[in-house]
Amino acid sequence: MRRHSWSTSLICKVLLSLVLPAIARAQSPAVGSDVKVTPAPAPESLPVANAPQPPLAPPPPAPETPPPVSAAPPNPPPAEAKPPNPPAGYVPGTGFVIQSPDLNYRMRIGLVGGYKFEPTYADGAWQQRNTFFVLRPFVGGNFFRDWIHFWTSFEFAANPPYLLDSYVEFAPSKIFTLRVGQQWTPFDRHEYFGPQEILFPEWAPVSEYFWSGRDKGLTALGTLTKQLDYYLGLYSGTPLRQYNALPGNYVLEARFTWNPLGPTATTEFPYIVTEGPVPFRVSATLQGYYGKIQSATENFNPSTFRFETEATGQTNRQAAAGADFWLQTEWLYFYVDGFVRRTEPSMAARYTSVGAWAQAGVPLVAKTLDIATRFNWLDASIDVGDDDFYSIEGQLAYYVSHTQGLVVKLRYAAGHQSSPGMAALGDVPLITSPGWTQLGTLQLNIAL
Repeated sequence: MRRHSWSTSLICKVLLSLVLPAIARAQSPAVGSDVKVTPAPAPESLPVANAPQPPLAPPPPAPETPPPVSAAPPNPPPAEAKPPNPPAGYVPGTGFVIQSPDLNYRMRIGLVGGYKFEPTYADGAWQQRNTFFVLRPFVGGNFFRDWIHFWTSFEFAANPPYLLDSYVEFAPSKIFTLRVGQQWTPFDRHEYFGPQEILFPEWAPVSEYFWSGRDKGLTALGTLTKQLDYYLGLYSGTPLRQYNALPGNYVLEARFTWNPLGPTATTEFPYIVTEGPVPFRVSATLQGYYGKIQSATENFNPSTFRFETEATGQTNRQAAAGADFWLQTEWLYFYVDGFVRRTEPSMAARYTSVGAWAQAGVPLVAKTLDIATRFNWLDASIDVGDDDFYSIEGQLAYYVSHTQGLVVKLRYAAGHQSSPGMAALGDVPLITSPGWTQLGTLQLNIAL
C-alpha cells in the first residue's frame, strides 16, 4: 500500500512537470510579435470565486489644452442673406434709383435746383429779379448693359418750361464714349460742370458769352494714356428750343485737356468734396469750334396745329479758340480761362471778341465753409472802342451736407459795361446793359 502511494505520487509529479511547461508555451506569443502579454499568475494567486476584487487603479490625467482665443456660441443661427443691389431706394454716392439685381437696368430720378434772393441795382434803379437760378428735374440711368446710358432733363425756371438735354450714350471703355442727342457742347470746361458743381451761384458771364451752348448731334470723348482727355463734336447748329435743324447749319468742336498728375476733381470746390487729403493737381486745356448758323423763327400753323420753323436768312459764321489752366491743392483752388472769337455776319461787318476770367476758392472750415473771388473781363469787339466789360465778385459759401447736395451761398458782385452806342456796335452783342450793375445774392442749392 505504501509502495503504491509512492509510485502514484511519482507518476503525477512527472506528468505535471511535462504538461505545465507545454501549456505555458502554447499561451506565450510568437517571437517577433508586438503583443504585450502579462505573465499568468501563479496557481496559488488565482482568485477564488465570489472573493472581493481589489479596486481598479484611477486612469492617468488627460493632458491640459489651452483654452480657445474666442469661443463662439454653438450652432449660431444663420444670418439672413441681403440682396447685393436693392431693387429701389437711395444708394449712397448715386442717389434715388430703381434697378435690376445685375444693374443692367437702372433708372436714376433727381432734381437740381437753385433758389435765390438777388436784389439788383443797375443804371440808378432797382431791377427785376429772378427767384430761381435753375429748376431741373431729370431722369437718367442705363439699359440692356451698364455701359449704355440715357439722360433727359428739363428746365422749369422759365416760361414755358422746355427740354434741356436728352441723349443716349455708349461707353464701352474709358478710351471711347459716343453721345448722341441734345446735349451741352464741350467748349469750355467751366460750362461742362452742372449748376451744383460750380463755385459761384452761376457760370462766369464771360464764359457764357463765348460758350457754344447746347446743340443736337454727336460727341466722341474719352481718356488716352490716363492723362489726356479728348472731346470731338459734330452738331446741327440748332438753337436750344428749336427742334428742326436748318439745311447747311453745322458746328464742329474739339477740346483736349492734359492732366499730367492725374484727373482733377469733379467739382470746382475739391477741398470740400474730396475724401481725405486733396491731391495736388495741375491741368490745362486747348479748345476750339467753327460753325455756320442761320437763325430761324417759329410760327404757329393753324391748319396743322404745329409750330413750323422758317429761316430768317441771317447767317453767322464763327470760329473760336480758348485755353484754360487749373490748379488744385488742399488749401487753394484756382482757375483761369481765356477766349478769342471771330464772327462773320452775313449782313454786317465782321468783328473779333476777346475775353478772360479767373476765380479762386480757399477753405475756411474743413469740408464746411469757404471764401471765393472771381474776376471777368471782355472786349466785345477789338474793332470798336469803348465796349469793355469787367466785374469782380466775392462769396462766402456754407456746405451744409459737406457735399454739393445742400449749399448756401452769399455773394456780392459789381460790374461795369461800356458802350459806344448802338450805331457803332452794329451786330456786336454786349454782356449787359451799359453802366454800373451791383447785386447781392443769397442762394440755396440742392442736388438730389
